[in-house]
Amino acid sequence: MIKKNYSVADFFAGCGGLSYGFALTGRFDVILGSDIKPEALATFTENHENSSGKPATILEDIKDVSANSVSDRLAKFGVNDVGQLDCLIGGPPCEGFSQNRSLNSGGKKVDGASSRTNRFMDDPRNELFKWFVNLGLNLKPKVMLIENVPDIVRHKDGETLREIINALDHAGYISSVRVLHAADYGVPQMRRRAIFLCQRKEDYARTGLRLKFPTATHRPFPLHTESLEGDENWLPGASGYWPSVREALGDLPAPTSKLNASQPIKPDYPAGATSPLRQYYRLNATKIYNHIDRPLGKSGLEKVLSIVKGQSASDLPTHLKPKSSYHYSYSRLRWSEPARTITKFCYHVGSGMFTHPEENRALTMREAARLQTFPDSFRFMTENIRDLSAMIGSAVPPILASRLGQSIAEYLDDLQFMSLSLTDKQKVKPQATDAVMKRLQNNEWGQDSNTDPQAILF
Repeated sequence: MIKKNYSVADFFAGCGGLSYGFALTGRFDVILGSDIKPEALATFTENHENSSGKPATILEDIKDVSANSVSDRLAKFGVNDVGQLDCLIGGPPCEGFSQNRSLNSGGKKVDGASSRTNRFMDDPRNELFKWFVNLGLNLKPKVMLIENVPDIVRHKDGETLREIINALDHAGYISSVRVLHAADYGVPQMRRRAIFLCQRKEDYARTGLRLKFPTATHRPFPLHTESLEGDENWLPGASGYWPSVREALGDLPAPTSKLNASQPIKPDYPAGATSPLRQYYRLNATKIYNHIDRPLGKSGLEKVLSIVKGQSASDLPTHLKPKSSYHYSYSRLRWSEPARTITKFCYHVGSGMFTHPEENRALTMREAARLQTFPDSFRFMTENIRDLSAMIGSAVPPILASRLGQSIAEYLDDLQFMSLSLTDKQKVKPQATDAVMKRLQNNEWGQDSNTDPQAILF
């Protein structure tokens, strides 16, 4: 039997942006999600559904969860044997990774080097990362995907990266790593993440197939001018350029007030220019939640009004300058460009470029969710602003995840075909390519392709 949909288990899932993107492809069944935060897992459950219903969930400290316990939950969806799970995905946190870590804090001393800690994988603060790799060792999924901060690939001059790849190799996987820029894949945000794609060594030895990263779909616009800032019809994502803040936010209805915070608003999208990205946001939206106007306090408003385009918190007058700040603190988003990275502190204008481009307010959480490419139909199951901001800012943008999911689905399709017996392969009828169809049309229309060399060049 040929499988059309592939199974996915998502660990350290948060609200499920990574697995939601996989589901967007129409090629995956998300059958399990795990997180330690109840509001995140409730959001995951609310927005995920597979061919059998809702996915199983694990709301526990993952260090206390055994591989057998995970296997029991997977078995409810027909994943009964080692090696049967198609995809194990997640972003295990690495507490011992920080660039500011003390060289002697945590872990064992390296022999002959008393001033350095032992390897990344031996640092007890990276127990969650080791747990994830060990789970892969026990479940033997066809594909593992790990996402993390981009600096992990250059940490300690690449030593950390080598240790991770060696650990995955020991678990039986060939790994490739690349830092992906979300805007290159149609996300209206300048966000970079390190992605590890891992395939079983035995599958490569048997088939020679390699798991590949997706090809970029968008690029920066080379002719950006200030005049684009006021152009309401400038929707660059529709033309294959990085989508802009206006493309992401410009068609949202006005936000509701704090007095009506618990009430959703109607998706009365204004008339005007649209694009595939805007159509994606609007799909199946019957109510819009978390779109709440949050005016700035006196101190925050003074700072925002004192910063002009191109300036940051360091340019504030002395009496307004905070003791510490991020580079883009109190800066406004720009309509004509992608947003800067949306973080788990995106509710606070002092934590980054999280001020509305024109209005004197912080981003609504729905606006932040759109910049992360969550559609308006995606509902977050909390009204606590800090929990909500953390869920949104920590997520993998679903559109980026969908590009990764599509590449993985193509690999699994090829792997499935290569695993068929010769008899079963003969039963599989390949679809005609464009070149084949054109040749058939030429024959049908009685054209002689030999008389026109260009007729056979595709």
